[in-house]
Amino acid sequence: MKVYVVNLKTSLERRSYIEKLLQRFGTFFETNVVEAVDGRYLPDDELGKIWDQNRTYRNYGRYMSGGEIGCSLSHRKCYEEILKNGDDMAMVIEDDVSFQEENVREVVAAAEKVLRTSRPVIILLTGSYWYMKKKDLPGTRFSLAGLYEGMGTVAYMINNAAAKILDAAPRAYLADDWYNIRSFGITVYAVNPHIAGDVGLFGSDIFGNYQGAVRKNLGLCKKLQLYRRGLMRRFLGRIGHWEKRAF
Repeated sequence: MKVYVVNLKTSLERRSYIEKLLQRFGTFFETNVVEAVDGRYLPDDELGKIWDQNRTYRNYGRYMSGGEIGCSLSHRKCYEEILKNGDDMAMVIEDDVSFQEENVREVVAAAEKVLRTSRPVIILLTGSYWYMKKKDLPGTRFSLAGLYEGMGTVAYMINNAAAKILDAAPRAYLADDWYNIRSFGITVYAVNPHIAGDVGLFGSDIFGNYQGAVRKNLGLCKKLQLYRRGLMRRFLGRIGHWEKRAF
């Protein structure tokens, strides 16, 4: 399985960590480091040239920070690499990922079969998500949960068809806005229980603090959509269809 690792050029400790982690899997993973985009220090006028901040404002009621834009562009670089290299599928991870290692080979091998389709599909490997129905992940004790909404881009698998859609998508969405990503026609699943998280040792290099949406700045339709989403998350949480972040 080809793996694209998002890593800032200056983040040498993280790079050392992730290389040692992936080496434990021998030849199971083919590691490719993608130099992350650091948007934290770009002035607003430069950010406006590389990102559609007006559309972002209509989506979230605020402008995205330089760190958020850098994170989104970094993942887009991974999609560009997938398309350029003609990969049928790949795993995209950030350089602070951690795995439940005894399960990785089993889950990844089974997920490859799900991704081997002309339909656009993404499979999250982390927690922090709400889901609808589950189905068995064949050949494993794990399930695939039909994602409703989720957070985080630490580790996921993506096929070529989905990478093509996200590469062409408007530059206006958070990298982990899986709810809106589903609206592009991409099927998003999540492994249940999840097998990946972050080590929590480094903090955030490029993303910054997540701010969510500012409802008061949104139009009526967007406000109503956020209200419905909140009600659905609450309902799914109450019936146990929430997968927490921690292992």
